[in-house]
Amino acid sequence: MQKFFLIAMALVVSTGLSFGQKKYTDLSQEVPFDKEFRKGVLPNGLTYYIRHNETPKGRASFYIYQNVGAVLEKDEQDGLAHFLEHMAFNGTTTFPNNTMLDMLERHGVKFGKDVNAYTSLNETVYNISRVPTANDMVVDSCIMILRDWCNELSLDVDEIDAERGVIHEEWRTRQNAGRRIQAQLAEARYNGAIYARRDVLGSMDVVRTFDPQVLRDFYHDWYRTDLQAVAVIGDIDVDAVEKRVIELFSAIPAIENPKERVYIEIPDNKEPLYAVATEQETKNVNVTLMVRHKKEGENNTLAHLRENFVNSFFNALMNSRLKELKAKGDAPFIGGKVTLSGMVKNYGAFTVSASAKEEEISEAVEAIYTELLRVQRHGFTEGELSRLKTNTLVSSENKYLKSDKINSDSYGNSLKQVFLHGSVIPDAKFNYEFTKEIVPTITKEEVSAVASKYLTDINRVYTVIGSSKEGTKLPTLEEIEAILAKAEAKEIEPYVDNAPKDDQLLSTTPKGGKVVSEKKLETFDAEEWTLSNGAKVVYRFADFQKNTVALSATSEGGSSVYELEDLPSVGGVTGYMKSFGIGKFNPSDYKKVMTGNTASSGFSVSSLSETVYGSSTTKDVETMLQLVYMRFEEPRFDKEKFDQQMEKSYEALETKIETEKSIKQDTLRAIFRNGNPRVYEFSKEYLDAITFEKLERIYRERFSDASDFTFFIVGDVKKEVLKPLVEKYIGAIKDLDKEKEAWVKRDEYELKGKNEYRIEVPMASPKASVMLKLTADTKYSRENIIYHAIIGSILDLRFTENIREKESGTYGVSVKPTSSRLPESKNVLKIGFDCDPEKADYLKSLVYKELKEIQKNVSEADLEKVVLNMKKNGENRQESNAYWMKALSKYYDTQENILEPAYYDEVIENVTTKDIEKAAKRFFKKANVIDIVFVPEEAGEEGVQ
Repeated sequence: MQKFFLIAMALVVSTGLSFGQKKYTDLSQEVPFDKEFRKGVLPNGLTYYIRHNETPKGRASFYIYQNVGAVLEKDEQDGLAHFLEHMAFNGTTTFPNNTMLDMLERHGVKFGKDVNAYTSLNETVYNISRVPTANDMVVDSCIMILRDWCNELSLDVDEIDAERGVIHEEWRTRQNAGRRIQAQLAEARYNGAIYARRDVLGSMDVVRTFDPQVLRDFYHDWYRTDLQAVAVIGDIDVDAVEKRVIELFSAIPAIENPKERVYIEIPDNKEPLYAVATEQETKNVNVTLMVRHKKEGENNTLAHLRENFVNSFFNALMNSRLKELKAKGDAPFIGGKVTLSGMVKNYGAFTVSASAKEEEISEAVEAIYTELLRVQRHGFTEGELSRLKTNTLVSSENKYLKSDKINSDSYGNSLKQVFLHGSVIPDAKFNYEFTKEIVPTITKEEVSAVASKYLTDINRVYTVIGSSKEGTKLPTLEEIEAILAKAEAKEIEPYVDNAPKDDQLLSTTPKGGKVVSEKKLETFDAEEWTLSNGAKVVYRFADFQKNTVALSATSEGGSSVYELEDLPSVGGVTGYMKSFGIGKFNPSDYKKVMTGNTASSGFSVSSLSETVYGSSTTKDVETMLQLVYMRFEEPRFDKEKFDQQMEKSYEALETKIETEKSIKQDTLRAIFRNGNPRVYEFSKEYLDAITFEKLERIYRERFSDASDFTFFIVGDVKKEVLKPLVEKYIGAIKDLDKEKEAWVKRDEYELKGKNEYRIEVPMASPKASVMLKLTADTKYSRENIIYHAIIGSILDLRFTENIREKESGTYGVSVKPTSSRLPESKNVLKIGFDCDPEKADYLKSLVYKELKEIQKNVSEADLEKVVLNMKKNGENRQESNAYWMKALSKYYDTQENILEPAYYDEVIENVTTKDIEKAAKRFFKKANVIDIVFVPEEAGEEGVQ
């Protein structure tokens, strides 16, 4: 079956005849715009897009795209494009102060999750997503918000001054090694263009001191109708929305004598540019050759669309070769890539990059560049390209079958590309037909030629990233060029495509079992099959996600059943075995054998259970079940690969460097561990305890007995198709007649009471990080679980209002409430934020103040916002395989029926402020507290208290 499918697909790829008469012979034609979009341009220049879409049903998303970004700033405005984006949420003509967000949250639309924005170098985009559309007034209010963002920001002085601190804290939060490295390389990357001096967040000196009028000037100059577009996509009346958009936005006057919206030119450089960035936190050395190229103007022809396929094929094939080289285990590079990609507006980059240990970087650069030269001289093979074409055609068909389920925010993101970058959104049928017709015509010569086309001698930029520690030797420009010249001077043999001769997944045909009993699960519209080997299979047909099938099989036990000496090897099962492959195939051969097949499978071992999972399209269900069978009966154990992985682990341990991030992570692990011997640190002792023999033994113990597993299968596959396949493959897994295993309860090592720590950490950019973890045992009930989630959401609202907005103390407070039922019923609340070290204690006191306040005073308004958002998120939840998988597995694990109103709906429908206050009192009264503040070395007291 597998071989027949591949032959059939190969015929399709090689001839293109199976798809009927050719339609796209004239490639100079324009790509057709999807006619389901209503679009127009108003007399003032504003563009609009409107589309009816019912994924998700009863929801709509609203966007405004501004052709404006940080490169338009003058020096005295450095950072104000981003600042202006923040101000859009701090008052407009229609919605003064914070009433906009208040109104949206009262309709279940949450700030940060559903309402957000971003600013980049060349664009600014705002969105209001997943808005309920049952109330026409809510839809109208969102259109008015878009109108206000266009032309009606208040830019009140008090609000501006309050936001300065928030922006500064965002800057503080985002200051990390990556940003510092990019700042050191920017001048060379952009050859002195203004891109090198604009990092979006801007100058904090400007942010702290600018005159409000300077911000208003930027708003007036650049937020204007000829540089704006709005989009409304969702379950709406398109005619009514279009009428309202035209009415509201036509009233905005066009700016007289507008400033020219210039697009930045990056000067060519005939001689190569070179830059070095060093950072204490950098472990390895990275060398990159970037060849910059200017893109053509707007080009939406079929020829351009075909060229995009050619370029993407080059990226995929080139990097597949590098992955294959690395997978052999003796490659001198840790990471490497050769990629053609976008860079900034109107520019792209051809990038060759290698990362390696300091002493191996020369060999790494040579190895990566040699592979590029191999393609340049000998090209890709027909086999490589044929497999990629087949996968592309299969993926295209799968997308087409699901095209009626594209969500509104996906359309919103695509429209951004349309307005800001001149692209087009064709309809799904065109995409499918064009792909079927064009992909088979692409030749290996075309794809191979991409390397020579973009690897030019001009506009080269060499960058080196390495450690700032004394004695580090980084390659000079001359040394890099000598390495490349050495590679160019040597003979390079063509690539040999060693595709497996035997493409059958299974080594032998399994002797299947039989379904010996069936039971209807009426409540879930599902059924349970018991197989002759004792395995249980729970099946539910579901075609919400068309052409998609999911499988999950779980057994109790996990790492809990093992003693201390075996625990490192349990971790190795998940950590190392995934690199071994499956059956007789290593990962590279497996990828080739699976050409054109969407099936996949995997496994995991957690503390209390082990799981095998799989997924596929409808036509590949048999392959998915073969793979699941192989996880039990034909796992792959590769000693050579294991030794390679262990060697890398020892090397990582030996070359580990302490960074701000690693110190914090290691400290948190040590505190939370509290001496628990079952929680290992990554150390030599840990690695020494892992053996290949233990790993194989543990895997076989975890995944051997069919009768210990319950298999859940949900998706778009009919019973008459699935049942015989289940009998053939799942029914063939051995039954060892063992007693059904259960997880083992182990001792707790949780810190009791309140535990406070103040820890000094060396920092390049000083900031304080405050982290609280509160944990309390609780009696399990649905009310306890849901009330705890509500507590977290209300605290999130309060922290945003009182710590971010009123105090301007932090960019944001993270609040994460979680609940567990096993091995103990517990509620956990994690709270964290970054801030000015001098404000850490004060802001932390405000957090504790809110924790006390919620125990005695929960406002109806806050509860209503949270409950509405929870209701909104809960709607349409049944239209996914994941939901039904959860429903079935939860029922089998705990006998709870999540379909019953009492599980969720009745609880949030009837919850009161008093319920939440009481729940908060219970939680905070019993909670054990871990209170940690990380501070810069010079700002804190010595050590840990």
